[in-house]
Amino acid sequence: MESVAAITRESLYNEVWAEPVSRVAPRYGISGVALGKVCRKHKIPLSPRGYWAKINAGHSPKKIPLPIAREFENYSLPLSRSRTYDPNNPDASRKKATTAKERIGFVDVPELLESQHPLIRKASKRLRQKAGWGNYKGLRSAPGEIFAFEVTRDAIDRALLIGDTLIKALESQGMKVWVDREKSSTLIGLDETSLTIAISEHVARSKHEITVAEKKAIERWQRSPNRWGTGYHYPRPPNYDYHPTGKLTISIAGYPSRSWGDTLKNPLEQRLHQVVAGTLDLIAEHRIRAEEQERRRLAWQTEKDRYDRQVELRKQELEQLKELKVSATQWLEAERLRQYIDAVEQAAVRNGELNEELKDWISWARIKADCMDPLIAVSDAILDGPEPKSPEYCY
Repeated sequence: MESVAAITRESLYNEVWAEPVSRVAPRYGISGVALGKVCRKHKIPLSPRGYWAKINAGHSPKKIPLPIAREFENYSLPLSRSRTYDPNNPDASRKKATTAKERIGFVDVPELLESQHPLIRKASKRLRQKAGWGNYKGLRSAPGEIFAFEVTRDAIDRALLIGDTLIKALESQGMKVWVDREKSSTLIGLDETSLTIAISEHVARSKHEITVAEKKAIERWQRSPNRWGTGYHYPRPPNYDYHPTGKLTISIAGYPSRSWGDTLKNPLEQRLHQVVAGTLDLIAEHRIRAEEQERRRLAWQTEKDRYDRQVELRKQELEQLKELKVSATQWLEAERLRQYIDAVEQAAVRNGELNEELKDWISWARIKADCMDPLIAVSDAILDGPEPKSPEYCY
């Protein structure tokens, strides 16, 4: 992926004057309209109407030169190459860069929850249980049991309606949605790629104001003579109060991730087509990222195998060299012994002292020298035998 720093005014200017904006935009994962806004904001001129028709007709119309903009000197544009752009299939990439409504169509949210999806039916039953909710913010969730909702009681109906519509829209695009008990999360899957999904409510926080009842409880504790006794704890009020806002957010994946939330102008009900389109793009991006990571892992494994072979080869060479040195030392030692034995025998002959006892010793010594020589396959019954064991003392 090309870094953001590599995208300059000059490089983008050269691109949009070499090809139409509609062909350049998919390289950055945005629409032609969005790329046009980037160009105008950074004072990059665009080709006028009819420019590319003249080019196709064989004419050479003049290009508008790139104006000097000192405020953008040494400046990197807020763009980066799209991971999902495929130069071998630019038509597919251009399709991804079009608006979500054009790609998916508007996802209409019904007024009532009818023909519920099995995941939503189970979530509805679980979230409406009165007991078993200990979240200090008032949020209800059961990760690993049901679809990953985290909402307050008053937001349950709307969250279920949005979740039901979204799941059906995702499945209409070939995706699967299921709850993974082991991972305690809800997953979206397409082919070999799966991402997490969750719908949560924002809960506002405010400083807690001590109530009259809490103030009286503190005063009773202060007046009590046994306030430090066992089982009589200081009535500690909370530091904050939490308030439901009804504002929902849909979150997809970990990293890279996307989220869509309620805004003043556009509630989530009007943005589900964006969620579906963004999910498809995220799945494609995660797939490309996974393939790149696998390629890097295989390259690393190849290098590691090569390194391990070199280490093992070096280890074997060192062991063989060590054995060579030991054998050479033993051979030299055996040769020295033979020279000494020959010298003893020659001296005894000169002095007339070569008796039977000395002859026996000379024979024994030459056998020991042969046993030390690595070039002679002779074994010594005593020295090459097992180490004698000391008998255990019996009481």
